[in-house]
This record gives sequence, C-alpha cells and structure tokens, in this order.
Amino acid sequence: MTRRRAGRQLPWAARGSGGLYGDRGNPGLARLGFLAAIVVGVVLIAVFLLAKACGGGDCGSDKYYCESSRDIRAPEGFERVSKIYEYNTSKGAVPAGTDVNVLLPLSKTTTDARNLSFYRYAPATDTWEPIAPAVLDPQGKQVSATFNDTPAVLAVMRRLSPAGHVVAYLGHNAVPNREAAGRITILHTLDFRPAADGSVQGDLSTIKPDASFAFYPVISASLGDKGSIPIVTSILSSSPSRSNHVQQIVKKVAERQLAGIDIAYLDLPADQRTSLTLFVTELGQALHAQNKMLTLTLPPPLKAQDRIDEGAYDWAELAKAADVLQIAPYRDQGSYRTTMPEILEHITGVANPSKIVLTVSPYATEKATDGLRTLTLTDAMVIATKLSIRSGADQKLTTNSNVDVVGVNIDKSANLTGIVWDAASACVAFSYQLNGGRTVWIENAFSVGFKLEFISRYKLGGVAIEDASDNVDLGNIWAGLVPFMTTGQPVLLQPNPGDLQPKWKPSKGTIEGGQRGSVKWSTPAEPGNYTVSLTLSDGVALFENEVSVNVQAKDTPRTPQPGQTPS
Repeated sequence: MTRRRAGRQLPWAARGSGGLYGDRGNPGLARLGFLAAIVVGVVLIAVFLLAKACGGGDCGSDKYYCESSRDIRAPEGFERVSKIYEYNTSKGAVPAGTDVNVLLPLSKTTTDARNLSFYRYAPATDTWEPIAPAVLDPQGKQVSATFNDTPAVLAVMRRLSPAGHVVAYLGHNAVPNREAAGRITILHTLDFRPAADGSVQGDLSTIKPDASFAFYPVISASLGDKGSIPIVTSILSSSPSRSNHVQQIVKKVAERQLAGIDIAYLDLPADQRTSLTLFVTELGQALHAQNKMLTLTLPPPLKAQDRIDEGAYDWAELAKAADVLQIAPYRDQGSYRTTMPEILEHITGVANPSKIVLTVSPYATEKATDGLRTLTLTDAMVIATKLSIRSGADQKLTTNSNVDVVGVNIDKSANLTGIVWDAASACVAFSYQLNGGRTVWIENAFSVGFKLEFISRYKLGGVAIEDASDNVDLGNIWAGLVPFMTTGQPVLLQPNPGDLQPKWKPSKGTIEGGQRGSVKWSTPAEPGNYTVSLTLSDGVALFENEVSVNVQAKDTPRTPQPGQTPS
C-alpha cells in the first residue's frame, strides 16, 4: 500500500474549489501560470535587491557609483557625511589613464567645506584610505572629485578637528615638528615661485603625503624674495599673461598629481587689486573644473585712521574664488590685541568666517624705529642674555674685589624693562637700548593661547602655523597649540613671574643682587680664569650666557729691607 507522506502541498498541486470561480479552466495551464508568476516574482526581487545595492532606481547606466547597502564604520576621528557607494559594474572597466568624474550627494546639506575628502575602502586591511579632496558645490548638497581609477567602495568623510583646519607651513624639504604628526589637516611646503614667462619654477618637496592631511604646495612671491613682486605685477598686467599663468599652474598641478595649490603673492601694490582678483577667479574656476583645491595666503589688511585698508586684496571676491584663505601673521605685537579684532571684524563681515584661517608664528618680533623684523627665540634670548663686566677705570680685575656684572639689555637700573610678561601684548617681552630703542616680543605657548582665542570669538575656520618645522631655535608654541587642536578651546595662561627672573652663577666667589639685571661679584682670593653666567627664561625654555674673566693677584706693597725706603 502506498502511503502519502505528511506535509504541505506545493502551491501548484493544491486542490479545492479554485477560489471564486471554483475548478473552472484547465488545471495544467493554471499550474503553468502560477509557476510563471513565481519566476517573475523571484526576478523582480533580485532586481530590487540589485537596485538597492546600487542606489535604488536612481542608479542608471550613466552613473559610475551607486548607493550600497553596506555599513562600514568610519575610522576614529572621522565622520562619514555621505552614504557608502559601490562601483556600478554595468559601466564596465574604465580604460587606464581615463579620468573619472564623480559627483555624490551628501547626507545633509552643509556650508562647511573643511576637511572633506573622498575615501576608498580597502577590505584587505579593513581600513579607509584617502583618495582626493571633496569639492563642495555652492548649494552645499553634493561634492565632486576626479579619480584616475575606480575604487570598488567609496564614501565622503570629514576629519573631525575641533580646531577646524590645522594648516602647517614648511620650508622646502624641511622636517616637520613631531607634534604636527596626526594633527595637521593641510600641509603647505614653500616649493615654487612664478617665473617671468608665467611658468612655475621650483621642485616639489619630497615629503610623502600622509593619509591624515591634504597636501597643497605654495607658489610664493614677496618683497623678501628679491625680484618676485615685479614678476607677479607683470604677469597680472594683461588678460593673456594672466591666463597663461593660470594654465601653467594648472599644468604643474596636473603633472605633479597634486590635490591643490596655495598662492601666496604677498606685498602687492594696491593698484593690482582688480588684476589679482581676476587672476584668482580664473585660477579657481580652472582648478575646480578639475576638482582641485585653491587656497590663498594673504597679508592682513592695514588699520587706517578711519577704516580697514585691504590694499591689493579684495577679501570678499577672493573668498568666492578660493576654498581657504589664510591670514599671514600680523607682526606688530604692540598693537595686535587692539588692531586684530577690528581686522577680523571686517574680514568676517565680507567673507565666510569658516573659510578664514588665522596664522600664528613661532618667531619673535623686534620693533625698532626703522621697522619690524622676525627673530628666532634663540636669537632673541642671545640679545637678552648679553653680559658685560664693569670693573672701574683701569679695567683690571683683581682678587678679593667687588665687580659689577651687568645684563646689558635687561638692566633695570638703566631704565630697561627686563624680561616681563607684557599684558598689553599678551607676550613675554623686553626692551633695550640700541639705535633709538627696540622692543622684542617672544612667541611661545603662553602668547599663542591669547591669539587662538580670536578663532573661537570670530568663528574662524581654523589655525595655521607659519613654520611647523622641527627647529629647536623657534619658540615652543606647540604646547599651546595641541590642547586647542584637541578641544577647540585656547588655554589662557601667563608664565610664573618667578620663572622670568634672571638667575646668576659664578664659577667661584659670591654674588649679591641680580633681580634687577645686574650683580655685584666678589672675586675669589686666588687669581685665575673664572666665569659668571646669566640664565634667562621666556617662561618655557632656559637660555644661558656667560662671561669669562681673568682675575689677577692684587699688587701688595713690598716690605722694606733694613736701610731701604718703603716703595
């Protein structure tokens, strides 16, 4: 006897009344029709799933990338601002050497273009790798870039930096400060300068770009680079020469496979205002057409009697053409805290503050009657620790005598200031007498905090470091920068006044005084060569200078022999 196995019947084997119309029709045809419906359903589900993996119905054959259903977390310190996309395999393989223009929508509309880049997913290492900077469209809804290959999986991410942009300038092939690693978002190397024929001269630094920052070398010209300003003014003088220069820059960017370029044409005369604006506008359009970035380094406007004078630099128009505008350091520390607020108020009134970056410097500044100059911290402290011996008219130093040792440039008895914290400038400073008098302001971790506070106050786009090299002679501003980069808030501290006091030490003998910049040294009883040292601090580092002294025996009266007259 054959038994029927228990279980459910397949749909096309069902028996019964046939629904509303009972058992009407051919059962074989009914089964065939039902089977066809199932097959069509399976096909539709497959198409739906494929469409979902490639951006739904939006992903046509004209798109290189389609929305993916994958969920891959962003790396630490980054925020994914777009959905994840996969290459549209229906496009086929892209021929080698072909540029692929990719335009992706952002998850949310934004006006903040800072630190946006395209990243590819590397499954072998389960990491995201940067590909190119993402250029934000004027509406803030989508970003674009040009690739020379087609990653399988990509997304747009923003590097999270509470400080916004963290821009580092380096000399050609200079070694970066170790504190810069993992913290900077943009690197500028001073590599190029314009040539008279409109071309770009110079060699690219050999620094290997890190995955954590964008690399935009600098094309620079300034009064300090003799002959470069006349070259720039000649280039800007006509439309053909401007266009030629634009083409040469774009060519250099393409040849070097750069993500962007920085233009630092400083010290231009005011009559170049229109020409410079036309040049930057044209350059910005040409670079953005290739999804490259344009940043500008501009001198701060001048404070005139009743206005802010921009000179050759139209901040409103330049901000429309460029992606980031870095304000070069304002040197006169004596007026910094009164003038910079007015300058920043003006700039942020005509340009998007998120595009503006404030530059801080590790260099000291000296102001004299003939102008300003920059110094390394070491140079400044060499001036401060200069020593002199004052021993009387005969200049002879003898044993068991009192000698005045003077810090020539910090001697308060000569009406000098000594090393002090200057509240007006928020800097460690000292004034000394040379050719009418000079003042030196020192930049360090203390002074930089009082500059960083302007970034928060005016909602600027970030901070730049004028020289981020590993140069031990520069002021240590990194101790103030790192907390700001981490939290977005400046640390406002003053040095301990006791740390600014001079410290004296003789190799032998005793000293009295010293706090006012000079000491009285009691020389040893034995003749010989000795030293007296002076140690000064900017509140962070110690600097020592010493003077060598030859101490001679005192002339003693000879005891007369019998019958001799005392000499």
